[in-house]
Amino acid sequence: MTIKIKPSDILKRGLWDNYTYYIVGSEKESEKILKEDNEFEISEKDALVIGLLKVLETTNLILRFNDYIIHLLTIKSIPIEGKVYIRKKSLEFSLEKFLSKFPEYWEPDIIYKNSLKDLHEYIKEFNEKLQKTEFINLSFKGLELELYSTNSIKKLLKFNNY
Repeated sequence: MTIKIKPSDILKRGLWDNYTYYIVGSEKESEKILKEDNEFEISEKDALVIGLLKVLETTNLILRFNDYIIHLLTIKSIPIEGKVYIRKKSLEFSLEKFLSKFPEYWEPDIIYKNSLKDLHEYIKEFNEKLQKTEFINLSFKGLELELYSTNSIKKLLKFNNY
């Protein structure tokens, strides 16, 4: 199968961080590739590795963020005494990582520019609410863990307001 795509199309699908890490290997080289934005052929294997074969393009970046958080809660959650938790550090790290999908050196068109602005506002609001959310401390094998209830995190997400 032949897959022809532009770097900006990879970025619009929220896969730029994966493409940079797994395929290019260098942020500097990725920036150069994105600025040139020439169509190229990507192998089916590389497309599979970065997730290109299972993602749809949407200008609704808030929806993409919400899906990312729900997926994170699904794979990183810890069941304890009938309740489900996620590590505070894992969630905070993932918020920063999500924004790396849309690097500052990208010059988006007007539609994505507005979506990106809305996304930054939404994540800022989400983070402010997150800082006010209660968490529990748990000692496990000599480690002190700070955990959020996954239910309280899900309540912070807005699906129909944007």
